[in-house]
Amino acid sequence: MTRRQLRDIALYVLAPLLGGLTPLAVIPAVTSTAGADGWASVAVALAVGVALSVVAELGWTIVGPQRVARDRAGALGLYDAAFASRLAAVAVLGPVASVVTASLVDSHRPAAALLAFAVVAASLNPTWYFIGTGQPVLIVVCETVPRVALTLFAAFAIADGAPLEVYGGALLAGVLACWALAVWLGRLPAAPSRPAWAAVPQTLREQGVLLAGRGITTVYKSLPIVLVGLAAPSAVAAYGAVDRPLRMGLVVLAAVPNRMQAWVGHPERHHRVRRARLSIGLNAALGLVAGLVFAVAMPWLSPWLFSGVVTFSAAAAIWGGVLVAVISLSRGLGLALVADDRAGTTTWASVAAAAVAVVGVPVGAVSAGVAGALAGLVVAETAGVVVQALALRARVDARAVAA
Repeated sequence: MTRRQLRDIALYVLAPLLGGLTPLAVIPAVTSTAGADGWASVAVALAVGVALSVVAELGWTIVGPQRVARDRAGALGLYDAAFASRLAAVAVLGPVASVVTASLVDSHRPAAALLAFAVVAASLNPTWYFIGTGQPVLIVVCETVPRVALTLFAAFAIADGAPLEVYGGALLAGVLACWALAVWLGRLPAAPSRPAWAAVPQTLREQGVLLAGRGITTVYKSLPIVLVGLAAPSAVAAYGAVDRPLRMGLVVLAAVPNRMQAWVGHPERHHRVRRARLSIGLNAALGLVAGLVFAVAMPWLSPWLFSGVVTFSAAAAIWGGVLVAVISLSRGLGLALVADDRAGTTTWASVAAAAVAVVGVPVGAVSAGVAGALAGLVVAETAGVVVQALALRARVDARAVAA
């Protein structure tokens, strides 16, 4: 392995590591100054914002890197089309996130609404494109550095008595900084071209299956806190105390599938198949280790993170660890499906998972609180894994028969 390859791997790990861990600094700042109610509002805002940002991405984070890796000549045209369609999506979904969040929280409504909008706007970042072109330095410089710096600024400001609105404002400033740096250093267009704007309806149709899948994914990955709030309102703060660090940890773990997207997306099919199999095993192993660490570490870290105002059981931490492991396996299977030109199958996996989650999460929350809600999510994610695994197995069997 060359020095450059080692450097690139380190940067691919560094970007999500910093991006995932830095928001942890905001949690004690919020809980120590705004208490459990303030944290509940922030947790709901983050959940709603992430949910709609998943939709606003329009599936480009799934297929974009591999498409760019396979067609470098047409990469900028692909980015242009993606930029226009995502801007249109954010223009619609950003305000929706603000309104929905404000209707769900009981306190700090303006801050929560602003934060939800900022999270949706962050879906515009060009990280997926730089992954496809194999430019991890630009990911760190354009996206990670400004976001980390502004998030830390928000954490210190809130701890010093600034209002919670500072958090959402800092995230929005990070979005603008990322855009400016990507234009300057990454040589990306400052705005979509007229043809790209005109082609937005066609782009949305082309991404239709993935868009449906992303929308369904929202139901069971990002909105469980809303389902918990409807079924067991008193458990919202505690659920958020497990869910937010868990999701931040998954951002860190995304370094592996992110790095592998361009690698798996080899122009030659037999290379893609072999690399896809390796990606499944690596993601599964990483998930097992990370899940164990989460289950053991969270009960020790939570008193510091949440200033002692929000607590949860050891069972909740264990179920959270299992969830991390299952999601990591699912990511590996998803990479394999995209490499096999079957990205649409991930939508059916999302349908299965969402169908289980909308029942399992609230039932679990009512019967066993936070641990029950997380157990419901584990069952939902497992359903999605089964669908993906069966689809891959069917393709392997079909090839064996053809051979």
